[in-house]
Amino acid sequence: MGEKAAQERARQARQQVAQSIVALPAATGGDFAWPRLVIGARQVSASEFRPLTQSAEKQSGNELYSSIQVVHRSLRVLETLAGAETPLSLTTVAERVSLHRSTTLRILRTLAEDGYAAFQAKTKSWTVGPAVLRLQAGARASTDLRQVARPVMQALSQAVGETVQLATMVDAEVCYLDKVEPPDQEIRVLSEVGSRRPLYCTALGKALLTGLDEQALAQTVAGLRFERHTDQTITDPETLIREVAEARQRGYSLDRREYNRAIQCSAAPIRDAGGNIVAAISVSTIGLDIAGETFADIIARNLAAADEISRAMGWHAPLPSA
Repeated sequence: MGEKAAQERARQARQQVAQSIVALPAATGGDFAWPRLVIGARQVSASEFRPLTQSAEKQSGNELYSSIQVVHRSLRVLETLAGAETPLSLTTVAERVSLHRSTTLRILRTLAEDGYAAFQAKTKSWTVGPAVLRLQAGARASTDLRQVARPVMQALSQAVGETVQLATMVDAEVCYLDKVEPPDQEIRVLSEVGSRRPLYCTALGKALLTGLDEQALAQTVAGLRFERHTDQTITDPETLIREVAEARQRGYSLDRREYNRAIQCSAAPIRDAGGNIVAAISVSTIGLDIAGETFADIIARNLAAADEISRAMGWHAPLPSA
C-alpha cells in the first residue's frame, strides 16, 4: 500500500471513530469527573445489533481493531507532543511512541490536517496545533462553570424544592451540563447530564437563544426542525423568534408545557466575563400554576442564581446611565 493510500485510510478511520464517540460528563457531583464514552451519542443495547455471519463478523472485527489501533496510536503521538517542553523531531516522536518513522509521519500529517499537530519548517520539528489549545480552553471553561454553578444550583433547588438544571448550546441543541434534584421529590424530571433537548420548546433553549444577534438567531432558527411534542409546542420560526425577543427583554424565558405536558419551567441566561451568554440555569416544576405567586418567586430566585453564577464567572452588569 502506497504512503498516500495508507494516509487516506488512516484519516478515514480516524474520522469514522471520532464521529461515533461523544464525551459526556460522567457524574453530576461537584467534583470534576473524567468523561465516559457513549457510542453514537446514546446508549446502545445489545438487542440493536443484528447477528453476523462468521466471515462478516471476522471482517467487522478486523476493521474495528484497525480503527481502534489508528486512534490509539494517534493519541499516543498527540500525548507525546503535548507532554514535550519543546518541539520534537520526527525521529524523537517515533522513538517515544515506539513506531516506525513512516507510520509516525502519517499520523502527524493526519493530525495536522485538522490542526491537532503543527510542523515547524525552520526547525523541522513538531508540536501541538491550535485545535488542542481550543479543546483545552473549552474543557477548562466547562469545568469551571460547573464548579462555580453547582453550589448555587444546590441552594436554589433546596429553596424552591424543584429540579434545577444547567445547560449550554451545542450544535443548535440544548446540552445539559449539570442537574440537582430535591432528595424527597417523588416525581422526577427525566433528563440526564450530557443529553440534549430542542431549543424551540424548552426554557433553557430560549434563554440560550437570547444570546444571539438578530442575524445569528434567524440563521439558527431557520435550521431547526420543528416537531410537536405537546399541544403547546412552538412549531413555527416566527413564534419562536417573538418569544426569544420577549425573553431577552424581561431577562428570563418560559416553557409552558411545550416539551412535556406535566412540566413548566423558567430559565435565565448565564454570562461570562465578556458579557456573552454561555449557559443557562432553569427550574423545572411539575403541576405548578405558572401564573401563581409561587412560580413568580421561583422566577425571581432563578434570576438571582443566574446573576450570582455570572458574577462568579467575571461578569459585571453595566451601571445604569445617568
